[in-house]
Amino acid sequence: MKHSQILILALACCVTVGLRFLDTPLLNFSSMVALSLLCGSVVRHPIAFLLPLAVRALTDGLLHWKTGYGFFPSWPFDYSAYVLIFFVGRQVAPKRYAAVFGGSIASIAIFFLLSNFGVWLMWADTYPRTVAGLADCFVKAVPFARGTILGNLIAAPAFFALWNAFAVADDGGVLAKKGKVSLTSADDR
Repeated sequence: MKHSQILILALACCVTVGLRFLDTPLLNFSSMVALSLLCGSVVRHPIAFLLPLAVRALTDGLLHWKTGYGFFPSWPFDYSAYVLIFFVGRQVAPKRYAAVFGGSIASIAIFFLLSNFGVWLMWADTYPRTVAGLADCFVKAVPFARGTILGNLIAAPAFFALWNAFAVADDGGVLAKKGKVSLTSADDR
């Protein structure tokens, strides 16, 4: 992995950490999903799925230390969603922006469904263990989902655009001059 690629990943991690602590009117405005998708798409190390999990664990730990609410009963479902999203990222070619957008939408849906299923299952005193209770959980999660959707639909294209810009810059534009950097080339993987 090139130095500039490591810097892009570090920047994506820092943005993700920062957004978890940013006080915004949108609840859950974050880029955790986008970070997991990026790591799955561009990092080929066998344990690369641990990077987004480490970022989440670090921020959960800091939030817990600061507020007492960093870890909660359904956290394993959130972490599992990030692992699944990482593997969705394995199918996303970083230079195919339609694939990045589709992967982002699928990943946001995975996170919403899995994390809120975890809330329904693990917070027994909040929702009845019925289909109606699960539906109520999903409905009440929508205000939280807005920030997740917006944050990740902004962060994913930004992270991938930075990755791609530095990939072109690293090769001195040679790939672009040879026509190998495009939205549809099969060589872009």
